[in-house]
Amino acid sequence: MGKLNLLKFDISYNIARKPAILIYMFVFPVLMFVLLGMLLSGRFTASLTSFDYFGITVMIYFQLTMGTMASNMIMEENVKLPNMRIAYSLVNERYIYYSKVAALMICDALAIFIYMLILKCFFGVDYGNNMLVVFAAYIILGFFSVCLGVFLCILLRDESSCNNILGVVQLVLCLLGGIFFPVSVLGKAGLILSDLSIVKWINYGIGSYVYGSDPSGLAAICLIAFICSVILLKITGKIFRIQLFIS
Repeated sequence: MGKLNLLKFDISYNIARKPAILIYMFVFPVLMFVLLGMLLSGRFTASLTSFDYFGITVMIYFQLTMGTMASNMIMEENVKLPNMRIAYSLVNERYIYYSKVAALMICDALAIFIYMLILKCFFGVDYGNNMLVVFAAYIILGFFSVCLGVFLCILLRDESSCNNILGVVQLVLCLLGGIFFPVSVLGKAGLILSDLSIVKWINYGIGSYVYGSDPSGLAAICLIAFICSVILLKITGKIFRIQLFIS
């Protein structure tokens, strides 16, 4: 099986045929945005509305959850037989998870584009002078989450354990990062702890770009996240053993 055919297979079989994944990627972000924006509309100012705030933060949350989808695509029971067939047709067995990472990122990019387009056109959410900057930041964060999910899945060799760890990490990072409410409500101790969350700096970086036209902070944290992603993929390649994922 060629690389392109493998990529098409992962998109059509592991993503397009799973309504739960499609709904989660393409529908839930908009629904969550609308729900939070309406419920907390009275807790923001006229210059920064709840829709402005959650228009940015909701997609950060969903990008962090991409890692669980990666582990499902690798170790879910119904993908083991296809993995076995693919393993015997590839020169490099690592293409099995490379392809899944690529397939997820392609669909993720489409989901982000649709989300930002809807929020910009129908809710007037501001994404700064160039929406592509924020779009790229979301992509890099999603890529980091996917690489982390693949790494933990292959390291632990268990989908359930991987998803449990990712779920806890994502929740803590989001709570400390101000995804569901401004970080200031956490108090002094919470503000100190929030400095440890990559989500806070992504959130802060996007906000600085959108409302201050300063991309420097966002560029720095995105560069760090991208480097970490590449390192995770390199380590994953060292510990990957195909036999663990076809039996």
